[in-house]
Amino acid sequence: MTTRRELFPLIAGAGGLGASASAATKPSTGEPELRRVSYRSARTGAERDYFVYLPPNFTDRKSWPVMLFLHGNGERGDGKAELDYVLAHGPLYEAWCQKRDLPFVIISPQLPMFGQGEVDYIKDRTPAQIPRRKAVPDARADERLIRLDEPMRGKSPIAKLPDGPEGPVDGWNLIADELIAMVDATVRDFRGDAKRVYLTGLSYGGFGAWYLAASHPRKFAAVVPVVGYGHPDHAAPIAAAKLPLWVFGGGRDGVVPIPYFYPVLARLEELGHTSVRFTNEEDLGHFTWMRVYGGEDVYSWMLSHPR
Repeated sequence: MTTRRELFPLIAGAGGLGASASAATKPSTGEPELRRVSYRSARTGAERDYFVYLPPNFTDRKSWPVMLFLHGNGERGDGKAELDYVLAHGPLYEAWCQKRDLPFVIISPQLPMFGQGEVDYIKDRTPAQIPRRKAVPDARADERLIRLDEPMRGKSPIAKLPDGPEGPVDGWNLIADELIAMVDATVRDFRGDAKRVYLTGLSYGGFGAWYLAASHPRKFAAVVPVVGYGHPDHAAPIAAAKLPLWVFGGGRDGVVPIPYFYPVLARLEELGHTSVRFTNEEDLGHFTWMRVYGGEDVYSWMLSHPR
């Protein structure tokens, strides 16, 4: 049985976000790797880790596209013993657990608990819920979808969004500077291509993706928020940078209803930003991300947009 340290070798940061000098020069085995990078969080004061996924034959190429993935509320934790919860969903799950050959270096940090530790679905989770790496990947992504019995929801107008530009409480906006530092360190230390840095996130991570894209619109080549809407205040910097967006919502999503997506999309249109796609997966609920990340289109779309 492979040990945890063999699967997740630790790269010690020297009090910041620097990886070891040998990280990108280690001889390639042809197999993907999942590394841990340690850093000192300015926000919490604690040492934390984040994952960096290296694709197969990583050292055979001079540069790689980089993807920053922001998980949902249920996967937050201490960045150490609880870091494996970020494997539950998204591109890292697809690349590492499902053994899909996604041609990205993937950065997957963990959002601290902040005030969310007593939320039922966080408090009651167990390590048994952490997916293991598959011996044989699932044949079809759609077979893994969780479908709801509730009817499709209409698109009634809304008077006011429930959240401001920062997104929901205790969100990714609180460590935005740390996330940007992770991107910069990964581009520097892991053969990253600064012109092909992509940002995506689901649910809480979708809100975080909007916030980070608006705060640093020229850092990213394209952004994919999934079941997380933006605020109209995000629109101006994104439109000014002509930052491509592909936004996903679920037609049966009672957690993040479809009408909440329209104010920012309408504002982007008013500002003349044409590189915006909005896909409403009418038959799906909040777990829409399983179809999005389980398919091929979103990864091909990202790669078609260098900065």
